[in-house]
Amino acid sequence: MGLLKSFLGIKEDRKNNTQATSKIVTDYGNNVNVTINSDTPQDTKSTFKTKIQELIMIYSAEKFKVDENKYPDVLRSGYEIGFPNEVLRSLEKKGYIRRSTAAETLPNLKATELKKIASAYDLKVSGKKDDLCSRISESLDEEQISQHVSERYWKTTEQGKNLLNANPYIGFYLEKHEYDLNWIGLDIFKFAKLYNTPLNGTVRDRLWGEFNRLSIDYYTKGMNKGDFRDYCELLHIMALFLKEEKRFKDSLDQYMRYLHYRANFQVALEALQHYGLIGFVDNDAVVLTVGVEIMPYTAREIIAISEGCGFDSSQLRSYMLDAFSKEKDTGIFSPQELTELTMLGLNGDREGQKKICVNVMKAAMKKLPKKKR
Repeated sequence: MGLLKSFLGIKEDRKNNTQATSKIVTDYGNNVNVTINSDTPQDTKSTFKTKIQELIMIYSAEKFKVDENKYPDVLRSGYEIGFPNEVLRSLEKKGYIRRSTAAETLPNLKATELKKIASAYDLKVSGKKDDLCSRISESLDEEQISQHVSERYWKTTEQGKNLLNANPYIGFYLEKHEYDLNWIGLDIFKFAKLYNTPLNGTVRDRLWGEFNRLSIDYYTKGMNKGDFRDYCELLHIMALFLKEEKRFKDSLDQYMRYLHYRANFQVALEALQHYGLIGFVDNDAVVLTVGVEIMPYTAREIIAISEGCGFDSSQLRSYMLDAFSKEKDTGIFSPQELTELTMLGLNGDREGQKKICVNVMKAAMKKLPKKKR
């Protein structure tokens, strides 16, 4: 029996709940079989980490000038690449990247710079930036363009592109997402290990399989240790992952589960422990209110997913109440209370959310065994 159940004397059906927790997870696969090749730059002295770092730099190379002297901090802090220039020059020698030509560098110039070049050769200066680049590269030879373009950028060679195509998980990880896999401790190196052996399945399928595995581990940890932070972070990421897939109803189900466990377990346990120790609930139930308040980013995510489902506010309220009512693990918020709190949050009503939290917290305190007060 979980810690919150001990506090409030609520029984649970652990077997049925485990099945419910895994329901969305187990039906994700889209039956697409793709063999992922984990081949990396051929350097027998390189460690696994070094190979992943090389792939990161091949993917990112075209963002950088050949003589770049300022690189993003994430290369060092996130990927442990302290000397990007050295890695890039090594990749050039291996044939994965090359220096751009003057013509290839044109898109990196500002429109005003391109117009200046065009004007110098009596070319039209009107049109969009792409038009200017095409006009200049078609009208001038490399030597002429070089007189006006001194900088060069890195370009990925066909050999480099083939390597990235053989390791698509690198591009997936480095692409912009609404979620960050680091929230659940899945850094680039741990992520890469999911694809270190040739198995069937797309990058996204295999990541979803990892979510499935982690969900069981984190849920068990929550029930055994009363720590649901990892489980809640995972549910949040899974909801945003499904939103990215445009599976909006599955995403909304997962998001409702995230809100349910965040309010009733992650935050509630902390609040019960805090107020149980001091023996009373303050007028604002601050610990609970701050933890469960619907923040602007949360509201944006919920509304975007709801709109993807085609729901108006009334339909969302009904769907939310039904989702909260189906949860096997019950906590200090009733489905009606959590639905109302969320809807108030979506409307920006902080006072309304606080009132609900105060009432919920006081009612929960009354259920605590005397030794917990």
